[in-house]
Amino acid sequence: MAKMRVLFLCTQNSARSQMAEAFLREHGEDRFEAYSVGCSVAEEIHPYTVRVMEEAGIDIKDQYPKGMREYMGKMHFGYLITVCARAEKECPTVFPGVGLKLTWLFDDPRGAGVPEEERLEKFREVRDQIETKILHWLEHPEEEIQKLKEEQERERQERLTAARREAGSCNAFATSEPSLAGPTSASGVLESEIGSVSLA
Repeated sequence: MAKMRVLFLCTQNSARSQMAEAFLREHGEDRFEAYSVGCSVAEEIHPYTVRVMEEAGIDIKDQYPKGMREYMGKMHFGYLITVCARAEKECPTVFPGVGLKLTWLFDDPRGAGVPEEERLEKFREVRDQIETKILHWLEHPEEEIQKLKEEQERERQERLTAARREAGSCNAFATSEPSLAGPTSASGVLESEIGSVSLA
């Protein structure tokens, strides 16, 4: 049976997406082919990424950051998994040749809010979170599918609610618009007509 391709997406393809690709290849190689890209790639994989993955027994020193053009439109992916918030905002939302899109957001271990003396430990923390997520997904893939269906249904209901609200506003505006024919008497006859009759 052909393996399903999974593409991990982050901004620079130098840390989180590289870790995710390596862990899926390590733990799910019998079922998946793992790839990763970035939408604004770095020049090299962050040295701490290589170091903490080596600590986990996985050698990625020969890997390098890849842009979206490396794969997009050239092969089909069963899953596109975004692993950072910045990529979710800045990268394209429409991808040719992609089945399901999932979002697994992890902290940026290189973030400005992480002190330099704590950065290596942050890389280790994020590494462990990513591996835990990969292992859980491999054991319970149906949970992500169910979450995706629930999210899509929630978005559909929000769109319906917004459409009903807009339709209600339009109807209210139409009924409150003054008549161009002018005011009427209690009997429904135009007051201008009554005036013309009495003058005659």
